[in-house]
Amino acid sequence: MKDITLIHSNSSTALCDLITQDIQVDAIITDPPYNINQAEWDNDFDLPKIIPLCKQILKPDGNFILFQGWSNVCETKKLLDQYFTCQDWIIYDRIKGRGGKKHLVSTREDILWYTNSDSYTFNKIPSTIKKKTGGLGLKNGCEFRALSNVWTDISPIVPWSKERVNHPTQKPVQLMKRCVELWTNEGDLVLDFTMGSGSTGVACKELGRRFIGIDNDEKYVSITKERLGVE
Repeated sequence: MKDITLIHSNSSTALCDLITQDIQVDAIITDPPYNINQAEWDNDFDLPKIIPLCKQILKPDGNFILFQGWSNVCETKKLLDQYFTCQDWIIYDRIKGRGGKKHLVSTREDILWYTNSDSYTFNKIPSTIKKKTGGLGLKNGCEFRALSNVWTDISPIVPWSKERVNHPTQKPVQLMKRCVELWTNEGDLVLDFTMGSGSTGVACKELGRRFIGIDNDEKYVSITKERLGVE
């Protein structure tokens, strides 16, 4: 398989094809629709059909990283608990949010970290927040705070972002690079079965990982091809 493989197809069909080819991946890092009725593309995504296929394609020591919204994350966690082992539940504060007239402004996104077993890749990296050491110097030889499971140090995509493309839920490359760096090693094969704007693929290319991206919208496959510089 090539270092970068982009597939225009629905998720379940493409995953079944990859399983038929005996493809196994080191990590799945993906941001599927949340089924919160924000737009036509965000409705009726059949995650219960997809998860068993992910179980088949993920290596025994693989990581499964799934983005979700607060309104459905508990239901999704119950589903994932049937197939994988939960290692952590991360909150990403994307700073900008929606709503606010009758509710608190929603700026959180949930990142569920699951594994196929108790043996998995994890590369400890620091946050980008500098320590306030009070004159004690650099503790543990690092000037940045340890990375926690609440991420407040990565800016979202805004209308004036240089990396912005025409996608409604585009994730910052910096965010996806953190995920790739934490849960994979150089040369690993990463799968994103709802790749959208291709930010996971960009992160993989920049960090020396191989990538399989799947999307059912030809427009976004084309956008990803352009971002990754592939035909």
